[in-house]
Amino acid sequence: MARIKKPELNLILADKLLAWADKYDVTKDGYVRGLYEALSTRKNLQVWASLNPIEYLPVPELKAGLAMAKWTRFITVLRNVLVFLPVALTWAAVGQATTAFSKYLKANGSDIVNFLDFWQNGYGVLGSEWKIANVALLDFLIIMVVIVLTLLASVFSRRVTELQIMSEKETDRERILLSIEIASYLFDKQKITNVTMNQSLARAIDKLLNATDAIEATAKSLEKTSKSKGLN
Repeated sequence: MARIKKPELNLILADKLLAWADKYDVTKDGYVRGLYEALSTRKNLQVWASLNPIEYLPVPELKAGLAMAKWTRFITVLRNVLVFLPVALTWAAVGQATTAFSKYLKANGSDIVNFLDFWQNGYGVLGSEWKIANVALLDFLIIMVVIVLTLLASVFSRRVTELQIMSEKETDRERILLSIEIASYLFDKQKITNVTMNQSLARAIDKLLNATDAIEATAKSLEKTSKSKGLN
């Protein structure tokens, strides 16, 4: 039975880079495109190995909470407009009541009433929608809406901040992990210097020591097995 050929490391890393770039919509970034092509073709890797991935990988734009942030801005603008509506409505009602009161005085000069009493009752001259009780009730309702919108804006704003913080942490974590994988793969492709040679030598020594320990452990295990068989 033929053995299934495992995908090469450069192709695996290229796929990871492309998946990350698609996820954060940075596929058009120059570093990402160039590195992906180099990993896919295994060409010019020495050039890309000289660049630090943590510095050149693009920082994705945060998109978490954008919809809620738009609603927060809309609610805030609406709240700011409604704050002035009771004042405007009250002054409009005062103007209507003053005009109607003047007409009433001209028609009923001998029957003079108090302005507030006229504003409340209208006496058939002032429309009911401009009476002081109705205007006061409408002002109250608008103020209550302003209070509710203020609370909603505060809650939404806090939630947007939390979403952005969590998204930023996750984005940074994935970016750093990918940078480490890229740097680890490209390390051996760097131009040979004293530093890279020493580090490569240190890696080789570590692997040799690990292999030696494994061989020693295997030898001890075999020795114990042979002794136990000899006793039997």
